[in-house]
Amino acid sequence: MAVLTMGALPLGFRFRPTDEELINHYLRLKINGRHSEVQVIPEIDICKWEPWDLPGLSVIKSNDPEWFFFCPRDRKYPNGHRSNRATDKGYWKATGKDRTIKSKKSLIGMKKTLVFYKGRAPKGERTNWIMHEYRPTTKELDGTAPGETAFVLFRLFHKVEEKNDAVKYDELEQTGYSSAMIKSSPDDTSSDLMQDTVSSVTHSQKPDNFMQNDQVTEISLPERQFEFV
Repeated sequence: MAVLTMGALPLGFRFRPTDEELINHYLRLKINGRHSEVQVIPEIDICKWEPWDLPGLSVIKSNDPEWFFFCPRDRKYPNGHRSNRATDKGYWKATGKDRTIKSKKSLIGMKKTLVFYKGRAPKGERTNWIMHEYRPTTKELDGTAPGETAFVLFRLFHKVEEKNDAVKYDELEQTGYSSAMIKSSPDDTSSDLMQDTVSSVTHSQKPDNFMQNDQVTEISLPERQFEFV
């Protein structure tokens, strides 16, 4: 595998891992302590930051409104299974049904959609910040084996304000920016994209200044997670 600086990538390349790759490659390596192999995605405590501060922490600098982060799995209650999703200025609220992620017809993970609200429940103000939370479901990746640490992976989005926009994120599960994007697995028949919303974001972006050379050191980038558009 070649080692490239971010600025060495040709214009037009995007970091576009599929849902299956996020679970089977990135989370698998991170949970097993192989941090140097997945440093393209930084590790942060997601709830110690407001969503509008998170893009500046991303390793990959691009004009695309999408960012990836690892986060140690946290619990709201010591003996429970509810995650702590509150920040200083608001909270992340789960919406919609969790989606399954499969690899060769086998369940490997789940994806949850979260929307950020300013203030405190139940009177929080809905924002345009959206996250997908990816978590593995297999026993081998539950973080309990020797040398393992429990992690989840977040894909953060920001929806651009538009006039006459009646779209509600309760009704979408977006994973990319166009209808050509790959689904979670070959067996998924339902799309995770709200295409008419996201395509407007894509068309408004310009590919200039896709990467900033002075902000990223040399890292190893798996070739398969990049596509040329």
